[in-house]
Amino acid sequence: MGDDPEAPPPKAVAYDPTTGVPAEFNEFLPKDSEEYKKWKAFQDGPEAIEKLTLKDKQGNEIEKQLPGGKVKKKQKAMVMIETSTRSKKKSITSVSGLSDFGIKLADASKIFGKKFAAGSSVTKTASGTEQIEIQGDFMADLPDLIMKNYAKNLTKANIFYMGEDKKKHMFYDSESDEDED
Repeated sequence: MGDDPEAPPPKAVAYDPTTGVPAEFNEFLPKDSEEYKKWKAFQDGPEAIEKLTLKDKQGNEIEKQLPGGKVKKKQKAMVMIETSTRSKKKSITSVSGLSDFGIKLADASKIFGKKFAAGSSVTKTASGTEQIEIQGDFMADLPDLIMKNYAKNLTKANIFYMGEDKKKHMFYDSESDEDED
């Protein structure tokens, strides 16, 4: 296969550093994509790149606005715990958001697996984030274990659970915080 003397040598393709595609494909990128806008601004010069960021009169960057002038809210970091049924009687408890607080998921997974004597692993979700999945229903005990091991990183106000109504609920009431302190 590789010994054919008539085969042309492979071409070295140079990729554009602003878009990440070969330079000859830049003009065919979708006009509304971020890569195309950066490439087009780069073609116009460095002052055009500065125009891509929104700044107020003082020169501070402001958040992009949604249509209608609404500002997209930044989601606060939270730990979300939810249970799901795997088969008829088996369930899985999923914990997501621990990495936002600087907690290593592999270490947390190991702690959860040892404490509950269950299989525990770090998995990727469809959105690209990572979460911990524990075999079994540990909804009642898991928040206390998280607070015991990671109280310096997060507070009780950061722990939420997904209820049966598929809505987020705070796990600890604000009144129970005052009683324990």
